Amino acid sequence: MGIKGAFGVVQFRNIKVDPQRVGHQGVKKKSKLSFVELATDLEKNGKASLRSAPDESRKFLYHEALDYLNQVLGAVRNRQKFSLEKGLQIIREIAEVNPSPDPLFIMSLHADDRNKFVSHHGVNVAIYGIKLTKYLSFSLDQQIEIGLAGLLHDIGTAAIPDHIIYKQKRLSKDEIKIFRQRPNYSNKILQSFGHEYAYLTECAAQVYERIDGTGYPRGLTADEIHEYAQILGLLDVYETLIHSRPQREKLTPFAAVTKIINTSKNRFQRKHLRALLSTFTLFPMDSYVRLNSEAIGKVIETYPDQPMRPKVRIVYDSQKQKVLTDRIVALPEDPLLHIVDSVTDDEIRQLSKT
Repeated sequence: MGIKGAFGVVQFRNIKVDPQRVGHQGVKKKSKLSFVELATDLEKNGKASLRSAPDESRKFLYHEALDYLNQVLGAVRNRQKFSLEKGLQIIREIAEVNPSPDPLFIMSLHADDRNKFVSHHGVNVAIYGIKLTKYLSFSLDQQIEIGLAGLLHDIGTAAIPDHIIYKQKRLSKDEIKIFRQRPNYSNKILQSFGHEYAYLTECAAQVYERIDGTGYPRGLTADEIHEYAQILGLLDVYETLIHSRPQREKLTPFAAVTKIINTSKNRFQRKHLRALLSTFTLFPMDSYVRLNSEAIGKVIETYPDQPMRPKVRIVYDSQKQKVLTDRIVALPEDPLLHIVDSVTDDEIRQLSKT
């Protein structure tokens, strides 16, 4: 499906926005899946080639995408129309260039603001969708489509009251029912753009469905779910886990992937889980890791075929003393060293005070 034709403008008809608002998946057969299996598969397939063209100016695209999505969310809250044109322009700019490392992707992994998570979530999922589908060899038009679908997949959140969205305690059963109306609201809003953008409405309606039938709102299974929605559903979970929310702290990427593999491996396609591990790795750029030597390093390069053995710069030695000289360790070249755990930002902050 290509991107073509004039851009539509949404009209609000049947969606009811809360007037009190003032602010802002049949696959049932179980299969074994482990990090070892995934890593072995990646090593057999060889290294993924990535075009190297780093451009720090790409960071500006993140803020442009945030501004656009905030405008869309504001329009939804006020039941006003909005255009897709600016969003498509931003997503195309993100997709057309593929630097390695990509400052935009790194920013999407590490930028964290629980008070603005709704808009950050959409932008991050869009960036992740483009990155993962590049690895899966989707066409540029498909990358743009999934990027736009990721950006707008949760705009129905703007129709949910703030006291539910930003609640710092566990939601009640009634609040969960309201919260789970998001895909229905998003679907109704995006339907106004017509058949040309049917993939947007399908993704918005199905992103919380799971291939084993455990998702919502309809309990769809397997091929009943658009592949874009299957991919974005996985990335939605990953993004949510590695960023803070009003009621909880974020997980490290390693802990997030571990949780997905341990609790949700039957809810997503195996090839999508492999792609997640390969493109995002367990220890992404600029994350901190602990080695078996007890030294702590910062990841400065990742290898798609060896997701558990990146290149790191040692920042604290085994005695927790800051390393002042430049010590680089490429784990694929050093069989005696390996990562035993990821290190949280809080631990790094504590070490910097000593």
